[in-house]
Amino acid sequence: MTLLTIEHLEVDFVGRRAAEPAVRGVSLAIEPGEIVALVGESGSGKSVTAAAITGLLPHDKVEIRGDIHFDGQPLLDLTEDSLQQIRGSGIAMVFQNPLSSLDPSFRIGDQLIEMARLRRRDLDAASARASAAQWLERVGIQDTERVLRAYPHQLSGGMRQRVMIALAAMNRPRLLIADEPTTALDTVLQKEILALLKELNREFGTAILIITHDFGVVSWLSDRVAVMKSGRIVEQGATARVLAAPRHAYTARLIDAVPELGLRRADRTPARRLGGAARPLVKEARFPPVQRASPQNADAAPPFLEVRGLSKAFVTRRSWWPSRIHTLEAVREVAFEVKRGEIFGLIGASGSGKSTLARVVAQLTPATEGSVHFAGEEVTQFDRLALKRFRQRFQFVFQDSTSALNPRRTLSDQLCDPALRLGVAEDKDHALELARQALERVGLEARHLHRYPHAFSGGQRQRIGIARALVVKPEFIVLDEPTSALDVSIQAQILNLLLELRETLDLTYLFIGHSLPVIEFLCDRVAVMEQGRIIESFDAADLSANAVQPSTRRLLDAVLPVRPRTLLAAPHPAELLT
Repeated sequence: MTLLTIEHLEVDFVGRRAAEPAVRGVSLAIEPGEIVALVGESGSGKSVTAAAITGLLPHDKVEIRGDIHFDGQPLLDLTEDSLQQIRGSGIAMVFQNPLSSLDPSFRIGDQLIEMARLRRRDLDAASARASAAQWLERVGIQDTERVLRAYPHQLSGGMRQRVMIALAAMNRPRLLIADEPTTALDTVLQKEILALLKELNREFGTAILIITHDFGVVSWLSDRVAVMKSGRIVEQGATARVLAAPRHAYTARLIDAVPELGLRRADRTPARRLGGAARPLVKEARFPPVQRASPQNADAAPPFLEVRGLSKAFVTRRSWWPSRIHTLEAVREVAFEVKRGEIFGLIGASGSGKSTLARVVAQLTPATEGSVHFAGEEVTQFDRLALKRFRQRFQFVFQDSTSALNPRRTLSDQLCDPALRLGVAEDKDHALELARQALERVGLEARHLHRYPHAFSGGQRQRIGIARALVVKPEFIVLDEPTSALDVSIQAQILNLLLELRETLDLTYLFIGHSLPVIEFLCDRVAVMEQGRIIESFDAADLSANAVQPSTRRLLDAVLPVRPRTLLAAPHPAELLT
């Protein structure tokens, strides 16, 4: 018998105005023990479909039509108490953000014990704790006692996601729904989490519905794939067939938008952009491109950014005795150079110190020791006036575009203020004109200036973050994982945009990322960080061939290719956990 059957599902969000359709006539079936991927752009209806299956949509704000049957039982007409009986041992869910899904006020052990006793009320406290520890070991956590005592904020992102999988799997559900479980994780952690899901599938026969925008995840993990666009499933079939010969133009466009290792710099011309887009993504500007004086011999020119012996230590625990102060060395004696006009990439596993290094270089966090020279000047010794001039020339684009923008202020305020504060604009009218130009450069319109951030999609908010950096006419921009949480088509647009802005505005980038195909596609040179140090650097085009350090090889080996031939070579999950 088919485990899950969805027939003609329609979901409308009901508000003050007319109903807004989110899912339109979706039909999908999942067999016992099958792994099905639901893939599509942000807003295509993937997560709404998953929430409808589990009964997590707010009843007073949605209208649901169609049928959903689990193991032959209709779900849409069940009461909340009846649904609660199915959740856990029948259907379990792993959410995208484990930090918001785990209760911050309870220890990990308490949450696992509660889940263990939810279905087996005869378990005593000692047996429930032993079961919790056993499941932590199953998901690859070795120091179980420390994790059981810890609160969610005391664990890394990968550890929290492992705990979420343990919570979802410990009652051995027949269907596990994983909603973007690896977004924003580095390649090694991503592959470990996916290996855990596949191991659960093989050991317990758990069927899995994985929601993702990453075709590498689709290729490596799933048996079948369904592609969603605008609330509809436009194509579905065996994973190998869909990836090798997509029948719908939308599917082909999504696959073409994925950067893969081996895409050399020679292919990164303006006519060969991600997604096959030869046309520029930036509108033809009504203002001339910025022209800056460049040295006659770029190779002989001094570095634009020079970092020497840079270290940063954080105090983790204080004491009355100086000798008992505990510190964490996040950055250790780092040295590198960036030439004018270059895109310099920085990669490494989560917690390697990439973002801390970028913040210290940008003077958002003071250095413990070392020097940062920008355009020949020592940045760490700047006074207040010199630092203000430095801020105008040196800008930062943050990873989380939602938290980086003030939800209570319009775009006009957030783009005009930097121009006025840093002395780039003469008055408010001039600042408004610079804001209009910056928005047009990133493909948005001047009419958007009077809107608030919540009115924009994730990709649009990331463009706004780039526009806020551009409004002060910088020469150097630090980009801290600006595409990690974006779907593949929006990621391609942002990467293409960055290349075009570099060409037209003579910009220099320090690009931080965990996607090695993105780094290889975008960057000229790349450095690898591990435990706060730079362990090797080389030309980005030779990333695969030049990497010699074991940690770099691990990052490379964990990259999930998109093409279906890799399905045959996928290692057994147990090999990835050793």
